[in-house]
Order: sequence, then C-alpha cells, then structure tokens
Amino acid sequence: MTKIKDIPKIDRPRERFLKKGADALSKSDLLAILLGSGIKGKNVQKLSQQIVQKFGKNFLNISVTDLQEISGIGEAKALQIVSAISLVKRYYEDEISSEITIKNSKDVLSLIYDIRDKKKEHLVCLYLNARNSLLKKEIISIGLLDKTLLHPREIFHPAVELNTASIILVHNHPSGDSTPSPKDIQIVEKIAQAGEIMGIPVIDFIIVSENEHYSFYEKLKNQNKEFDYVADGFQGTLFDLLEIERPSYDISAEKIQETYFYIPQTKENHFQLQNRRYIGGKHKLIEWIFSIMNKECKGESFTDIFAGTGIVSAIATKHFKKIILNDFLHSNHAIYQAFFSNGDWNASKINNIIRDYNNINGEDLVENYFSKNFGGKYFSKNSAKIIGFIRDNLEENRVNLTDREYYMLLASLLYSIDKIANTVGHYDAYFKKDFIEDRFFMRPIDPIEAKDVSIFQEDANLLVKKIKTDVVYIDPPYNSRQYSRFYHVLETLVKWDKPALHGVALKPEPENMSDYCRINAKDKFAELVKDIDAKYLVVSYNNTYDSKSNSSKNKITLKEIKDILNKQGKTKVFEKDYRHFNAGNTDFNNHKEYLFVTEVNHVQRN
Repeated sequence: MTKIKDIPKIDRPRERFLKKGADALSKSDLLAILLGSGIKGKNVQKLSQQIVQKFGKNFLNISVTDLQEISGIGEAKALQIVSAISLVKRYYEDEISSEITIKNSKDVLSLIYDIRDKKKEHLVCLYLNARNSLLKKEIISIGLLDKTLLHPREIFHPAVELNTASIILVHNHPSGDSTPSPKDIQIVEKIAQAGEIMGIPVIDFIIVSENEHYSFYEKLKNQNKEFDYVADGFQGTLFDLLEIERPSYDISAEKIQETYFYIPQTKENHFQLQNRRYIGGKHKLIEWIFSIMNKECKGESFTDIFAGTGIVSAIATKHFKKIILNDFLHSNHAIYQAFFSNGDWNASKINNIIRDYNNINGEDLVENYFSKNFGGKYFSKNSAKIIGFIRDNLEENRVNLTDREYYMLLASLLYSIDKIANTVGHYDAYFKKDFIEDRFFMRPIDPIEAKDVSIFQEDANLLVKKIKTDVVYIDPPYNSRQYSRFYHVLETLVKWDKPALHGVALKPEPENMSDYCRINAKDKFAELVKDIDAKYLVVSYNNTYDSKSNSSKNKITLKEIKDILNKQGKTKVFEKDYRHFNAGNTDFNNHKEYLFVTEVNHVQRN
C-alpha cells in the first residue's frame, strides 16, 4: 500500500490545496484533507475515494451509521465527516435565507434537495416574508404523515414567532411516486384552512420524490408548467384555489343543480370584495346558497339585511334588478359605499394617491393616535404611524375627493391593514411579540359593477318595517360574540373620533351591540321575520348550539328557527357539512350550515 508520505509533496491533497486552491482538487481530495489520515491497509486518498464512490450524489445526506458500514471507519471519523457536512449546510441555509426569493416551485425544489431521496417521509416548511423571501426552512416531522397526528400548531407556531407572511410545505414520497394520496389531500385542506384562519396563507404544498414532483398550486391552477407565486400577499393561496373544487354537501330535501358564482379576479393587485378575513363570511358557501335560491325563489328585488362582508349582495347583483344591503357596523358601511355605490370616481387619481401613500417612510413620521394605541401590538410601530397618518390625511383632504373616492381610499386602507394585522383575523386580541415586521402596503379596490343598489346602516328590525322586497336574505349573529367588539380597530379607524381605549385589547366604550347576541335573540328574530314584507325568506344558520364554548353557543336553537319560520309559510331546510371557525380553543365536530327557504303565505301569517 502506498502511504501518503510516499506521494510527492506536489501531488498530496493538502499541498495542492495550499498552492492551487480548492478548485484544483477533486471531491475525494477535499475529503482526504478533512479526514487527515487513513486506516490500516488503506491510505487517506483511497479511503476518501471509496466513501465518495459509495455514496455518490447522496453524500450530503449520509449519517454516522452509514459511514460506519465502511470497514475501518469508526465513530470518530464518521462524526468528523457528518459534522463538517452539517456545518456547511447550516451556513448555507443561513445564507440563502437572507437572499433567496421564492418565485415558483422550481425555487422551492432547489431548497429541498436533501429530502428527495430520504427513506422516511419528511415534512418541511418554508417560512416566507411579505416579499416571498425565505425567512427559515424547518423540518416539521419525520415519519409517516398522518392528519390525526399532525397538528397545525407545529407548523404555525414558528410562523408566528418569525412574523411570517406565508408558508410553503414540502413532503417527500420515498416510494418514488409523487402523486398525492387521499391522506395528503386531507392534510393539505386541513393546513390550508388553518392558514386562512391564522392569516398566514399556505401558498403551495409540494410532494417530491427522487425524480419528480407534484405542486398543488400548479395543478389547481390547471398549469402543466411552473407557475409563479405573486409576492406581497397577492398570490392565489391554496385555501382559495381548493375552493374552486366542487363542494360536496348533503341536502335534507331534494338535490339541486350546482351553479358557480365566483366573482372574477378582474384586476391584478386590486382588492376584491371577498379579500378580507371576517367571521361568518359566506364566500366559501356562496355557490351552495345561490344554487338553492335560484331554484326556490323568484323575484326582481333582493335584500341582504345583515350583509356582513357584502359577498352575498355582490352575487345577487347578477341575478336581481334591485339590491338593498344593510349592516350597522361603520366599517362594513364604508366598504359598501366603496364597492357598491354609484358615485363618480377617477381611477388615476385614486392610484396616484395610493402611490404617494406607499412612498411614506414610517420612521419619518411623528407619533399619532393610531400608532400610540395600536403600534407594537396590532401592527408594527412604523406601520401604525403610516396608517394613522393616512387616516388623518383622508379627513384633511376629503374636500378634494368625491364621496366615492373617499370611501374607496378608506376601504383600501381597511383591506390593507387586514393583510398585516398581528391577529388571527379579528381584533379581540393580538399576538404578543418582541418584534413585528413593517409590512404595510396599500392597494386599490376593484369595485362592483351594479346599478340599482341601496345601502343602509340601520337596525335590521327597524329597517324591515320600511321596505318591500321579493327575497330577503337573513344571516344575523347567533352567538354572544359582538361584531362591533371583534372589529373595534376597524370601527375606530372608520369613525375616527379617536375615543379613549380600555383593556389589553384596547377597545372603546361599547356601542352597536346586537340583541341577536343576547338572551332575547329568539324574540328579536321572530319579530323580524313577522315584520318583513317579502315573498321569500332565506335564513342562514349553523349548529353551534351545543358548543362547549359559551361564547360560541347559538342564542336560538335549530328547532326555534324552524318553528318561527313555519308560522310565516312553507319552509324547506337544506344542510351542508362545513368546517366551523372557532375564535376560541374549543373543538366543535360535525358542524353543519343550514339554509331555510320560506315561501311566505301572507294569508297564513295574518
């Protein structure tokens, strides 16, 4: 055996490295320098060549156990090699985290090469900021992926700590087939829903094997090529894309023909009406609701008496000639004025104002009402200063704006802060963090094209005594959670009366408190439907009456709803399995949404 000392100095790996640099050496030469010495009967060059040849392209994933399978390699040398590999990986990951922007699945694949040929299943999460730059790559689990064992908190706890804007998940299939299993699909749906609730969207879930991959984002987009993710919170999230899939539901009466009613995304980088987080929002149920209404109801006028996000009214504009929408929250009323009213507005003017707002540097601003109260809590200090400055500026310059332009800018502000709020989607509490990233960026809204729309901000029980309509949609709050308290930050921002705030959540004195969240909810509902002058009553309801959480329990039971509506005319009941959003920590299984359709019998009700 030729010993290393018998090789001319100029040909020894160490000397060649010093004279010519690392690029002049082979992989086995570099490994020989790391090992330093060979073993009995084999010099260091032969030993390093054997290791490189044995593991090939899997070298970066070798373990101490793998190395000890080579005769003569003990624990010490194995640890020496594996530690060096781990050190390089650590520095490499730290380096790419500050530089790499994830634009598409190709960028993702370049970061997860290390799990493609693993013998066990791995789940890896990429945590991204608002510009889709990588904050951290973390292994979430090793072993069989099971939706009953994998809890969303394992994924989203680091996301909250990192102030993550979005995430991408990668899972390997050791079998070599990257096709998703039914179990994979269930996990994707579960995590995508959790991300929607947390306000940390899941952009993509990619399954990899040694030679292929499957991107849910690309497949749901019906693309057979790489499809770029769009940064700054406007990428199509998996939650939104999964909703394109035909929903499955059971109807207790007869089957209906499904129809699709999604509002098209007509303008890139504009907020659509449904692009905000709102408890009880019906965006994900809209197809089901209108499939039933189109079959069961006839008429030309439609009233949305508890309009909430306004999404039901938006779809109704395509099916009815006259629309009435109402909600007593100030923030919802402002949003309706922005999206639905018929006032004049100038797109260039709006865009120029928003451009100027986006050029503001929070560090150059002095403290204001909004930043003093909400900065460092619901928003970063600089973001809060910008938000407060914009709100003051809107009031100062309102004389130079049409009413429509004023409300469009105000709605843009509301939607923009919803994207960055340090919350789970409402303002009953905020995450306690040492650092909140400056993420504010304002975008315009894309208004609804509608003609005959009347907008009200009144008590529903009083308004119904003044109007006449063919179809009225009723979706009141059924539990004790007061929406004016859940969305108090938005209410304060719209009213801009700068009230004194109280408690940890910084809420103003109570106002706009709904009787439908109180013990007399049943009586108020009975009074409402009795006073409505309409041909059809369409009522949304969910079965959280038996929830373990008192705040989640409905104030009206399913039977009470049925009994009250049956007094008004013939009533049909439809049901749909639907995942329930719980703002607390109570699990609630077997959640269902109900839709009651009553054809009013005016003789019977009198």
